[in-house]
Amino acid sequence: MIHSTLSKYLRYIVHGMVVLLFFAISLSAQSVGFGYSEKLLFRGVTGISMSAGQQEWKLADLGKLRQQSLPVSIAVPLGNRILFSVSNSPASAKHDTTTVQGLVDTKISMSYVVPGDKVWVNGSVSVPTGKTKLTPIEAQVTKLIAQSALGYRVPVFGQGLNANLGFAYAYSVSRRFVIGIGSSFLYKNKYTPIVIPGNSSAKFEYDPGEEISGNIGFDYTTQSKATRISFDATGTYYFPDKLNNVKIFLSGIRGMGFLVLSQKWGITTHAVQLRGRFRSQNTVYDTTSSSKYKSAQHYEAQYSLSFAVARWLSLTAYGESKNYTSDQFPLNGAIIETGTAKVNSGGIDCGIPISSLFYFSFGGRYNIGKITIDNIERSVSGIEFNGGLRVSF
Repeated sequence: MIHSTLSKYLRYIVHGMVVLLFFAISLSAQSVGFGYSEKLLFRGVTGISMSAGQQEWKLADLGKLRQQSLPVSIAVPLGNRILFSVSNSPASAKHDTTTVQGLVDTKISMSYVVPGDKVWVNGSVSVPTGKTKLTPIEAQVTKLIAQSALGYRVPVFGQGLNANLGFAYAYSVSRRFVIGIGSSFLYKNKYTPIVIPGNSSAKFEYDPGEEISGNIGFDYTTQSKATRISFDATGTYYFPDKLNNVKIFLSGIRGMGFLVLSQKWGITTHAVQLRGRFRSQNTVYDTTSSSKYKSAQHYEAQYSLSFAVARWLSLTAYGESKNYTSDQFPLNGAIIETGTAKVNSGGIDCGIPISSLFYFSFGGRYNIGKITIDNIERSVSGIEFNGGLRVSF
């Protein structure tokens, strides 16, 4: 059940979606004048998606950590080669007696397909509508929901103004084998993450470092279309983070690999997903020197089985395992380790295609394992429920 504190945000969404729907219909109608054909580029992409999620974890000696979220997104073609999208998510996170709630940053994106249909240019702006200037106790709540192993849908509320520009190039080696490359640059503006009540002189102006990324991947489908293999590798370089214009932290270079193996047998589809995140040592700066500390490595594996029970119902059952090593950072002369995790999950998702325009989904997941936070290993368990509606046009 959605927490009562989100009821007003739910009303905002309902009212906003009515406006967005009329806006989308208007844009779609205008796109006919541009000569738009749904058979060209954006088939299956355009529409409005709304969902609601309830996640709750129990952490040994820390109690319950709950989050409710209501992600909303819209994607509309503006002519043959331009796709416009916008997304946001009201959310509420509660731990003990402290609640952090509000909107997250609003992401506005535009994609352009260069004539020839091999090059995509993508740009996005994250408008700072999300909550910043947290109190110290609120910051402790957001620190917990930001733990990657917990998989919260909204791990961060606000991070100031961000802007991203990138491109992707795809080349068809054959009808069944496609390779692609891409690159992007992410700009991050300064923002104030925390304030100290009663101490207006305390200044915390955080300037996160920009990011440059490059990626390469391929997608192969057998002639029978029963087997599919996809792989994607991404490398990211980070610039130093600053606090009050002084360098304090530099994330290590990150590499990510993602492999998907999919096999159809009769009415069933089996899929295996393997994901790895690898990062070199982080650098922490002080007033006179800098030191390097171990950075976390993430390994994830998921198996899923999907099949159609009837024309109006499809089911997907899955199991997932996460195995993370720790991050290190200095604190009061000691080295603190955090983020180590061994978490296993299982769940079921259901899909109901109401019509060619409307698709309803719902599901649940159970998680259990251990997570280390600030040198303390804790047993954890969690449960999640979600539901969603997609309107295609």
